[in-house]
Amino acid sequence: MSSDMPQCSLSPSRRSSVAMPGTLAQRRPEALVSSVVTDSRRLPAAAALTLLVLTSCAEDGPQRGNQFLPLEGDSADSGPLDGGTQNDDAAAEGAEEDILEPAAGFEEIAQRLEALPGEVEALVLEDEQALLQLGRQEAAPLASVAKLYVLAALVDAVDSGEVGWQDTMTLAEEHRSLPAGTLQDQAEGYTTSVHDVAIRTISISDNTGTDMLLDLLGRARVEQAAADYGHHEPQLLQPFLSTREMFQLRWGYPELGAGWEQLQEAERREVLEEVAERPLELDPLDPTGEDLDFGIDWYASAQDIAQLHQALAAREQDHPELRAVLTTSPGLPEPVEDPWWDWLSFKGGGLPGVATATWHAMGPEGAERTVVLLLRTEDTENIAEHRAELRSLGLDALITGTDTQRQENEDSG
Repeated sequence: MSSDMPQCSLSPSRRSSVAMPGTLAQRRPEALVSSVVTDSRRLPAAAALTLLVLTSCAEDGPQRGNQFLPLEGDSADSGPLDGGTQNDDAAAEGAEEDILEPAAGFEEIAQRLEALPGEVEALVLEDEQALLQLGRQEAAPLASVAKLYVLAALVDAVDSGEVGWQDTMTLAEEHRSLPAGTLQDQAEGYTTSVHDVAIRTISISDNTGTDMLLDLLGRARVEQAAADYGHHEPQLLQPFLSTREMFQLRWGYPELGAGWEQLQEAERREVLEEVAERPLELDPLDPTGEDLDFGIDWYASAQDIAQLHQALAAREQDHPELRAVLTTSPGLPEPVEDPWWDWLSFKGGGLPGVATATWHAMGPEGAERTVVLLLRTEDTENIAEHRAELRSLGLDALITGTDTQRQENEDSG
């Protein structure tokens, strides 16, 4: 990136910088950044109410191109645990024009991200050069984006020969969590493959599937993966919580989760031993979107997640199974014309007051772009609008500076 690229500074507290994109637009005369999409299919209300937010309903194989897939938290019946309410669509309807209007460039993307209430950490990289950086470059709550670390540990276990993608996994009662996902509805003793559980974990953010993998791999291996894949302060993920433990600490037995932030690592592990002895008695309707607790979550910086995305994509050469795991859900809010990439991985997440959306795209000639958007806010009433804005700006960040454009709505006008 040339030193004379235009930059803009916003609020000093956000430490924002913006640069004009370079290589993507230059590598091909036609469009280079593109997308795949999401549609209006929804999770059931109960699942939406309890999610560590999902991304999309997995199909039998990777979904790419201009296909519609369900979008995390974007549903008429979305509920409090994904940060929404049952009136999300009605509340967002009046603001739809502002929320979904494409941004004109990275400067506008940065301005609109800064306008979101709360704290935003944002990073857009093109071939390792920052096109946009916003925030304090500090760790932020991830919600389900943390599941990428579980996947990283799984890939390492497959490399070592300890686990195979087609190995059989068996659902035990202690694995059962709350939605998002579908595995929580299966009977104890249900069996499926490691690969199937991994696809569910990433594509529909299956919480029970995540916990099955965490149990298979062991907590220590996932914690080690956080360090191995470049987390700037891996102690923030120690101990690495299962989704069931998170639900129990925040809603099942909140007295056990009280003061979690102040506990030392050894003390936290002792608490988790006690949590393991308690039954999961939560109803999916028990958690509400107003129950803010930023202390019990998984934390990493935008840079941590960017390099994790890149590292996982690079492993696909040795693990072709990763394509189905990482690219089944593209996580984009609407279609685009002339998609540029042949790889688009996505992981999003959400908890009360937390909305996260992350992508990594690779083109056939080696061009790459990574987008990480992390929002923490106390404005839970309007979280659906904030999430929609976050996703819309994520799409803009992927296609700005290229010939790729959002697909025109034939019904408009």
